[in-house]
Amino acid sequence: MTETPAAYSPAVRLQHPPPFTTRWRARWIWDGRPPIATETATRPVLAEPVDRVVLLRRAVELGEVPESVPCRLWSDGRHVLWVNGVEVARGPVRSDPRRAHYDVVDLAAHLRPGRNVLAVLARHFGQATSWWTPVPPSYTLGGGAVILESLVGDEWIVSDRSWRAAPGDAWSPVPVPGDVACLPLESFDARRHPDGWRLADFDDGEWRRAAELTPVHTGAHADPHPPSEPFGVLRPPVRVAFPGGEIHHGRLVRSAVLRGAGVLDDPVLQVVADQSAAGVAGAAGAAGAAGVAAGSGDAVRDTAGTAADGPAELRSYDLGRIAAGTVRLELDAPAGTVVDLAGSEHVDDAGALVSLGQHTGLRYVCAGGGDEAFESLDVIGAQHLHVSLRRPAGDTGEVSLRVAIADRHRPRPEGATFECSDPLLEEIWRVGLRTVDLCALDAYVDCPTREQRAWTGDSVVHQMVDLVANPDWSMPRWHPELAAQTRDDGMLVMAAASDFALDDRTFVPDWSLHWIRSVHHLYRYTGDRDLVAELLPVAVRALRWFEAYQGSDGLLSDVSGWVLLDWSSVYSQGCSSTLNALWARALEDVADLAAWLGDAGTVEWATERRAEVAASFDRFWDPSRSLYVDHVVDGEVRRAAAQHPGAAALAAGIVPAGRIAAVVERLVDRGRLVRHSWVMDPLTADGAGDGFIHLVNGYPHPDWDVEEQMVEAQPFFRYVVHDGLARAGRADLVAGLCQDWSVFLDAGETTWPECWQGGTRCHGWSSTPTRDLIVHTLGITPAEPGYAAVRVAPALGDLEWARAVVPSPHGPIRVEAHADGTVQVDSPVPVIRG
Repeated sequence: MTETPAAYSPAVRLQHPPPFTTRWRARWIWDGRPPIATETATRPVLAEPVDRVVLLRRAVELGEVPESVPCRLWSDGRHVLWVNGVEVARGPVRSDPRRAHYDVVDLAAHLRPGRNVLAVLARHFGQATSWWTPVPPSYTLGGGAVILESLVGDEWIVSDRSWRAAPGDAWSPVPVPGDVACLPLESFDARRHPDGWRLADFDDGEWRRAAELTPVHTGAHADPHPPSEPFGVLRPPVRVAFPGGEIHHGRLVRSAVLRGAGVLDDPVLQVVADQSAAGVAGAAGAAGAAGVAAGSGDAVRDTAGTAADGPAELRSYDLGRIAAGTVRLELDAPAGTVVDLAGSEHVDDAGALVSLGQHTGLRYVCAGGGDEAFESLDVIGAQHLHVSLRRPAGDTGEVSLRVAIADRHRPRPEGATFECSDPLLEEIWRVGLRTVDLCALDAYVDCPTREQRAWTGDSVVHQMVDLVANPDWSMPRWHPELAAQTRDDGMLVMAAASDFALDDRTFVPDWSLHWIRSVHHLYRYTGDRDLVAELLPVAVRALRWFEAYQGSDGLLSDVSGWVLLDWSSVYSQGCSSTLNALWARALEDVADLAAWLGDAGTVEWATERRAEVAASFDRFWDPSRSLYVDHVVDGEVRRAAAQHPGAAALAAGIVPAGRIAAVVERLVDRGRLVRHSWVMDPLTADGAGDGFIHLVNGYPHPDWDVEEQMVEAQPFFRYVVHDGLARAGRADLVAGLCQDWSVFLDAGETTWPECWQGGTRCHGWSSTPTRDLIVHTLGITPAEPGYAAVRVAPALGDLEWARAVVPSPHGPIRVEAHADGTVQVDSPVPVIRG
C-alpha cells in the first residue's frame, strides 16, 4: 500500500466538450405526446408500456459547409441518426436513465451545400430489457423523447417543433421473453414504411410537426430545455467513436420446403415451431418434405396482413464463427413475403437450432418491387441464422435472400501486439482479444448471444484485456462507472442498467469485490483521481455491507444473496474461505485507493478489517493436505477443496510466508485437479440442461474424491489463480497454465466459451490469458499511477522469447524478453526493472 498523502478534493464539475454546456438550447421532441397517465395525482405512469418507434427529420439549407459541425444527441431508448441517408450515430450507451450520457458526432463530412436532412429513428422499449430500463416518468417525459442540437457555423440547429414526425408504423411490438434471455425483438413490415424518408428529397408534407415535450413535474418551471426531470443532467460522452467492425456473411447450408406451423407473433418461436414441423416432415424424407410446396393447394391465409399459415421454407445460414452486430438482409421477394429469423450459437447433429436459453431474432415482411435492404435496430449475436420464409398465397417464385451480421463492437485501434516462441500462446492471445471484442458493445457484456447484460463482476476481465491490448481506453474507464449502480443497502446490483437491476430480485455480493478490482485498475493504469474519487465511496459502502456478516473472529459467515464465486463446484455455504479471501483483497484495494487520495480514515478501517480476516484464515487450513478447504458449516470444517480459496488467499496476500510454496505446489498439481460444475456441465447442446436447479436447492455432496482431488477453477476465476501465483513469486508458471485454453482450440472454437464444459460459446470473462501473458509473463505493469513509470519484470517460464506492444496514456511501450535474461524496452516513461 502507498503512503497516504494530503486529502484529495475531487473536481466534481462535469466537463462538456465545446461548444456544449450543461444547459441545452434544444427541446425534447417526439411524435405526439407519449401516453402517460396519472395513477394518482402525484404518480404518473406509462399508460401503454409497449415498444414504440418514431421517425423524425429536419431539412437544413446550407450555403457552405463549415469545417466542423459538432452535434450532440440523446434519446430515452435507442436511436439512429442519418445525415443525407448516411448513418453517423447509433446510441445512446446503456446507462442508468438518471445518469445518462449523450453522444457527440461531427456532421461536417456528411453535409453539402444546398438542401440536407437530419433523420432520427428513435425507439422506446416500454419495458425493461437486458440493457435498458425505463425511468419513472414525469407528467410529460419518460415515455419516449429525443433531444438534439448542432452548431452549424453561427447557427444552432435544435430539436423543436420545426422537425417533422411520423409514427414508425412498420414496426409492431413483440413482447420480450422476460427471462435470462431478455433481448428486444423486432417485427418490421416494409410495406408500411416510407421509403427514402432519410433522404433530402423525400416529401414529408403529410407528416406532422414534432411535438415539443415541455417538462412537467412537481416543482417544475415550464423550462423546455434540459436539464430536465426525470433524467437530470445529461452527462458528457464516454466514447470517442461509435461501434463498428467487419461484416460477416452467412453461407446457406441447407434449405427445405415443408408444412409450416401455425402463425405466431414471436419470430423466434415461429422459426422453432417450423423447425419442429420440419422434423416431423423429415421422417418422410427430403422428397416428401419438398412436396409440400407453396401453391400446392394448401390453404394459406393472411393474418393481420403480416403472416400466413401453410407452407414454409426453412433456410439455414452459417456465419462460420460467432459474430455480434446488426443483422443485414438483402432480398428480392414478392410483397408480403414473411421472413422470420432466429439466431443461436449451437445446432444439433441434425442441423436444428439449439438455444441454450438464447432468444434472439426478427421478422421482416417484404415490400416487393425489387431489391430490398434491411438492417436491424439492435445487436444480435450468433453463428447460425435460421430463416423461415412464407410466400404470399399462390406464389411459387424464387426468393433471393442474403443475410449477414455487421459488427457493432467498441472501437479497438491497431497498435497493441503480442508474439512469442510458442504459436499456440499467440493464438490464445488473439482469440481472447476477439472474444472481448464480441463482448464489448456499448458496455462490457457477459455474452453477445444469450443475454448482453452488463454483469457487475464479469467485466473485470474484459477491462484488464482492453487495458493491455486496446489503445482506446474509453470503455475500460466507462464500465466501472456504469457498474457503480447500487441497491438501497449499498450493495451493487447484479447487472447494471438492466431488467435485473430494475426488479432487483437477487444479487451477487462477491461480484462487487471484482468490481472494486476494476476500480483499482483505473487507479493504476489511468491515474484519474477525479474518477477514482467518485467511485471510492461506492466501493467503501459495498465493502461495509459485508461487515454485518462478520463474526467475533472477523470472518464473514452465512452471507445472503447468491454467492456465486465461480461456475466450478466450489462450496460457499456457511463460512466461505473464497469469499473471505476476496473480501480481504478488496479491502487491500480500497486501502490503496484511499491512501492515494489522502483518506486516512478509510485506510485505517480497511487495513484493520483485512488484518482480521488474515488472522483467522487458518480456520480453513488443512495441513495434512496442504490446502485451504472451501467452507466451514456450523463449526464443522468440510473436506471439499477447490483452487479458489488458496488462489484468492495468495492474491490477497494473507497466506503466511512459510506456507506459500506448499499452497502453490498443491494448486498446480495437475494430476489431482478435477474439472467439475454442478450447474454448467449439463448445459450443452446435447446435455440435460438441468444444472440450474442447484442454484436454488444448493449443491449435492461431492461426487469426486475430496481427499485427493481439488476442483479446478473455471476460465473466469483463473485470473485470480494467475494473480495469486504471480504474487507468490511464481509468475513463471502462468504461460504454461495459459496453454490450458488449447482444449477450446482443439474443439474448433474461435471464441472462448463460458466454462471448460457447458454454457455459451462466447464469454469475455474467459479471456484472462490475453491479459496475463502481458502482465505476468512479460511483466509489464504500471509502476506508478497513470503509467508515470512502467515496471518490466519478465517471467517467461518455458518460452524462449516474447515481445509485446502495450498501450499507455503516454504512448506505446515495447518490450522484448529472452530466456537468457536479455530484455529490451522502448518506453515513453521511466522504466523500473524487476
